[in-house]
Amino acid sequence: MSGLEVRSGGPHSVETESLIAEAVRLSAVAHLVDGWAARAAALRVEAETVAGPDPADRAWSAAIDLDTAHAGFGSACRAASVLSTSLGLSATRYVMAEGLVAGLAEAGRRVAAGLLGVAVSATVLPAASAAAIALGPIAAGSILAHIADPDGYDEAVQAVLAEHGLPVLSDPAFVGLVRAAADQADEFLAGLFRAQGVFAIGSVLDAPENAGVVLAAAGVVGLMTGSRSLRETAVTDPVPAPGPLSGAGGAPSPVQGIADLADRIPPSATGGPQVRIERYDSADGPRWIVYSAGTADFSTTPATEPYDMTANVHAVAGASVVEELVGLPSEAAASERTLRASMAEAGVRSGDPVIVVGHSAGGMVAANAAADPDLAVAAAVSFGGPVAQVATGDTPLLSVTHREDLVPATAGSGVAAGGRIEVGRSLGTLDPGPGDAVPAHAMERYRETARLIDRDDDPRLAEFRELLTEFTEGGAPAAVTYWRSERVRE
Repeated sequence: MSGLEVRSGGPHSVETESLIAEAVRLSAVAHLVDGWAARAAALRVEAETVAGPDPADRAWSAAIDLDTAHAGFGSACRAASVLSTSLGLSATRYVMAEGLVAGLAEAGRRVAAGLLGVAVSATVLPAASAAAIALGPIAAGSILAHIADPDGYDEAVQAVLAEHGLPVLSDPAFVGLVRAAADQADEFLAGLFRAQGVFAIGSVLDAPENAGVVLAAAGVVGLMTGSRSLRETAVTDPVPAPGPLSGAGGAPSPVQGIADLADRIPPSATGGPQVRIERYDSADGPRWIVYSAGTADFSTTPATEPYDMTANVHAVAGASVVEELVGLPSEAAASERTLRASMAEAGVRSGDPVIVVGHSAGGMVAANAAADPDLAVAAAVSFGGPVAQVATGDTPLLSVTHREDLVPATAGSGVAAGGRIEVGRSLGTLDPGPGDAVPAHAMERYRETARLIDRDDDPRLAEFRELLTEFTEGGAPAAVTYWRSERVRE
């Protein structure tokens, strides 16, 4: 047993749709068979009319057979009609029950998020700050509190962690709270600012739109305080950078599985390369595997690193399908601009097949690339990235998460994507330290999970590994380059 939980990311209503489709087909069958029954009855009457007085007349035999057929067709028609009605009612009841449960859960999440915002604004519950710090790129209370009063915010966080300890951040129940709150940033803000009108907006917004709401709110705070937090900037053209293993020697080796992909992601380190690009030569032209690092700077005020919290929020907001309709911020995240500019510098041309791999924020960048119809992304892989909110459609996306990792939960409940394969794993009780507040998010842990994926015989994972082998044709990369960009200081 690998301890992995594998789920497909398609719509959860497929079974209901199948029930409804079968109900329609059975209704059509019932109508058709009813016509046969009526025809048999009419022919029986004709046979009885032409039959002679002799019981041995063949017309009487035909009439008897037609009467039997009429009864059989009638029985089949009634059975098909009853089954069609039953299937339709079952599907309707299932949808109603599912909607009721979802509605109750949604109401509970929105009330909880609103109360959490009220608690933060009134400083009634110090634990609210612990929740806020964990909401990552969508934490309205955390981000806005840091913008408005960074000293007070830091003191509150330290007090909560001293009281409850770091393990609270790795508690699966707390991770579930993060996932729920990620979809409810608008309710959080409503409670924070005691604005009932925001609650009315919240029912149609999920994580991406909520990220846009956070950006809009941060803009208001910025106007009042002069803060530069969450304001995107230009980035420099990417330049070649030494790889993390420069000088180790040896030719690049073939990619033989998911673990190899995990091993090649650049470390999320300040000043290091953010992107690794491998070129694979084939008869049809070059193919590429692009690796994206994760967040290197967790400050909400942009400095030099394009992979920072500002980019994270903009990357989530970029997944919104209504951002233009409601006027939410839509500037491309600096991390995504860095990745695409690096691809261009490395020689990736329009239409070249690409596989994009990333950890944490890099996983979100990979998913957003997979969702872009202008890129020929053959597949994407995310380790611990908040990708559930990205509508990647049928493009294969392998999303690997840990139950105790709160970062993927910041994407909220997510959207359906037919090509997404979700691999989950529980790491059990963890022992976080001052320098490792969320150990389940560490790349080292995800490398362990990647090795388990390579040994798992689930057909969906086997198919994804086969896709990878076919993409590289089993060969080593012809060239490997590393790239780095920096933000332009305003």
